[in-house]
Amino acid sequence: MPVSYLDEQATSRPAAAAVLDARTLTFAELRERVHAAAAALRDRGVRPGDVVAVSLPNVWEHVALELAVPVLGAIVMPLPLGLGSAERSWALERAAARFLERAEVEELCAAPFRGPLEPPPADPRRVVEIALTSGTTGLPKLASLHAGLKQATFEAFTSRLAVTPADRVLIISPLMQGIGGMCLYCLRVGAALVMLREPRFSPEHTLRVAGETRSTLLVGVPTNAIRMLESPALAAADLGAARCTAVAGAPMPPEVARAWEERTGSRVCIFYGSMDGGQLAVGSPDDPAEKRWTTVGRVHDCAEAMITMDGEICMRGPTVQERYWGEDRGPYADDGWVHMGDLGFVDQDGYLHVSGRLKDVVIRGGANVDPYEVENAVRSHPDVVDVCVVGRPDRELGERVQAFVVARRPLGVEELRAHLAARGLSRYKWPELVELLDELPLTGPGKVDRRALRAQAASPSPSEGEGRGGGE
Repeated sequence: MPVSYLDEQATSRPAAAAVLDARTLTFAELRERVHAAAAALRDRGVRPGDVVAVSLPNVWEHVALELAVPVLGAIVMPLPLGLGSAERSWALERAAARFLERAEVEELCAAPFRGPLEPPPADPRRVVEIALTSGTTGLPKLASLHAGLKQATFEAFTSRLAVTPADRVLIISPLMQGIGGMCLYCLRVGAALVMLREPRFSPEHTLRVAGETRSTLLVGVPTNAIRMLESPALAAADLGAARCTAVAGAPMPPEVARAWEERTGSRVCIFYGSMDGGQLAVGSPDDPAEKRWTTVGRVHDCAEAMITMDGEICMRGPTVQERYWGEDRGPYADDGWVHMGDLGFVDQDGYLHVSGRLKDVVIRGGANVDPYEVENAVRSHPDVVDVCVVGRPDRELGERVQAFVVARRPLGVEELRAHLAARGLSRYKWPELVELLDELPLTGPGKVDRRALRAQAASPSPSEGEGRGGGE
């Protein structure tokens, strides 16, 4: 959010709520905290072009810091709370970033206000944020988000969801990740952001906060809706103000969307994109129910979509990054399109349907898990001969991570998870199910037959060699 938007809101609506947390910050107070934090960062040596990394739960201090860093011409890099130590170290080294601990962030945001700072001249090509992404190839990459990309996404996202200054946006997904971070755009139109504060999602806490704050727009992943539907707390929850629930990151079963609307009255809108390619489509509360439940909405007016002969969704437009951080090229292929790795089609009414995916990535509760990364980590165990990681269909999370392992001796899921923890792999990537095989099935060319293993994982009766773990 350029500070000019904050200045506009703080001038025209100074007493209006900007962030609802343990305390409520008005736009005037948020503007003061942003400039105070920026000045304190400058005193600590942050200069234009520097990368400042942070990892926080959904708290007002992150909102302030996200706005303060670009005031100095520096670049903010949010890191997910669940990121493993190895991945965090890699990202910080790759971006040459300075990492701020939570206590340091709180100190910065409490610094005395010494007057507003002058932000750098507007430049749509200036990178203002670096975001961690698995990359379209499955390799770790850092997405470079420039100001023009953010402006195009803001205009498309907020207009399609009809966000107004009267809205209170409850951010269910982590602000450190793409879906939650998308909500920061709502500040630009004067909507208030509602913080959950808790580092882990709880349906009971979320429902309570939604009711207490009279939240009008809920933003998260389908898993959030599923868990809230199954929570006994939903019966007593007051979601009467929630006009819309926007979700992304994983397939939303139509029956879940229908059940959510029937029980809460909040209209489901699904949006679609990737951190590599950017946002492509968003549903609207005004769309017919069938379209809202079965599609990801219409393609943004500023973007283009193309379906290949193989049925793959491709996109291009101003919401796409120009290049990955530290690399010479971005996500565009040689044909001039970003290949999303998903299968889909555009219906006669112009709505985009996502029907499957070409990629092998496992989508667990809205978070992408690169199976090759997990396989490499599992293979480092001295008693593992070979492994293949696939997604096992799951009603609540969309998919769970399942590993088919060829081992020298019986191995349980807990032993493997302890090994992965020692390697610093993020917890959400750990296999929750392990099935031991004598050998992995191969296709004609000698490649592992992932399709056969996915079918086996989807079978209703797991074999005897399976272990289970308490994933989160």
